[in-house]
Amino acid sequence: MEQKNSSLSEAAHHFKSIPWYATLLERPGVLTFTPTSRLPEDLTGHSPTQDQLFRKTLNNTDTVPHCIGFYQDPFSSNLEIQGSPSSSSGSSSQLGSKLLVNSASLIFDLCPGVNGFNGTAHGGLISSLVDEAMGSLIFINHQVQTREQAQGRRLPRDVLDLNNSRFFTASMTVRFLKPIPTPQTVVVTASLNRIEGRKMSLDVTVKGKHQVEFARCDGLWMSLPKGKM
Repeated sequence: MEQKNSSLSEAAHHFKSIPWYATLLERPGVLTFTPTSRLPEDLTGHSPTQDQLFRKTLNNTDTVPHCIGFYQDPFSSNLEIQGSPSSSSGSSSQLGSKLLVNSASLIFDLCPGVNGFNGTAHGGLISSLVDEAMGSLIFINHQVQTREQAQGRRLPRDVLDLNNSRFFTASMTVRFLKPIPTPQTVVVTASLNRIEGRKMSLDVTVKGKHQVEFARCDGLWMSLPKGKM
């Protein structure tokens, strides 16, 4: 079982060699990223997270050798982050009720090493893919927010400031619609449903080629002040 250490460019090359997935990654305004669980360790062996499941256990040629994230650049239409005066100060938008990036996707290359029953991906593994996608949506929003604020741009009033909070998975309701035979490449997309106080509700889909839907999930994440996690 060979350990994989794919860079972003290697993962992009792999998925772009598959025409159906190349169309997703090459759409105008689409940006790619490496999920936090696949970010390389530094020279001292330190990693951005303490993830072991996707970084090591599932990072080999038998399980999930390739993974890449992508999202639509929220500023690809040259919209200013600060927004118009009406959207920044009006009463129609609830304070902190939105994200800069409302949806993000992960593409996973699933091999037979993730199988459970009858040559199909294990249900627990599918749930882990869903949780990984939800976490990636939070991660990429934090990255985009940090980048924009570093350039002196303010967040609109209705966008949640992620610098003051940390989020964790509170619950997941996963519905398995079809078995996933392997090998298989799937797209797991997490989208914001709503934000209510400390609660963030997310909708997640697991799809294959030609939009075949394998699973969907209603996810709930909760926030805590930064110093309490």
